[in-house]
Amino acid sequence: MRWRNRLRRIETFDWWPHLVELKDELSLRELAERFQVTPGAISAALRRSGIQRKPAPPGPRARRPGVLPPEPGEGGATVLRPGSKDAHLVPYLDELGKVPDADIAERAGVSVRTVASFRSRHQIAGYSGPRRARGERKRRSSRIDPFAELLGTVPDRVVAEKAGVSLNAVRNYRVKHGIAAAGRGRPKAGTVPQPGAVAAVEASTAWQVTLASGDVLAVIAPELVQAADMASRLGVVTEIRRVGPVVRG
Repeated sequence: MRWRNRLRRIETFDWWPHLVELKDELSLRELAERFQVTPGAISAALRRSGIQRKPAPPGPRARRPGVLPPEPGEGGATVLRPGSKDAHLVPYLDELGKVPDADIAERAGVSVRTVASFRSRHQIAGYSGPRRARGERKRRSSRIDPFAELLGTVPDRVVAEKAGVSLNAVRNYRVKHGIAAAGRGRPKAGTVPQPGAVAAVEASTAWQVTLASGDVLAVIAPELVQAADMASRLGVVTEIRRVGPVVRG
């Protein structure tokens, strides 16, 4: 039965008169989508029936009657293309051309190209107002952001391992934000213990530090950050391991 229907000429179907009524309002492609046939089948059926279609007016098809979006205060609705994303843009018809296409695209969930194409088909001029300043763009997040407080206090390699990025990425991030490398320049006030101050510490932790030169040091500090800071003054730190607690009287 399906095979016979495929061989049947479309002008014998019940909906053929309705198609003939719409032949001058819709394109062959739009007619084909509506009646679930091919544009070639419609064209052949019109020739067999001696029916001619009126030529489309010059310019985009959006200039045909009934296709333009309604003016403010007028009735009617915008004719949407089947299978397109036009329906996503209908709620923003009043804003098209008045704000950048990128703003409409972001809110409608479509591409900027889709918005521009919709405007072109409906003869809507593009936005010509002030452009959004670069500083207003959303800042891209970085995997280093959660560890930004460690920059300048521990070697870049430590931050790179924690963030799962390359050493160059950490260096570029630090330079971009104007943060000096750990161990550069004079130590910050209060970071270097005074002679005899270590003995006054009641409880601390021993850390085994390996430098890029191959030297292995023992550093006593309460936290990893302090241990790395102290060791970085002697060279580039490549590895830090916690040995255990140290108790002093």
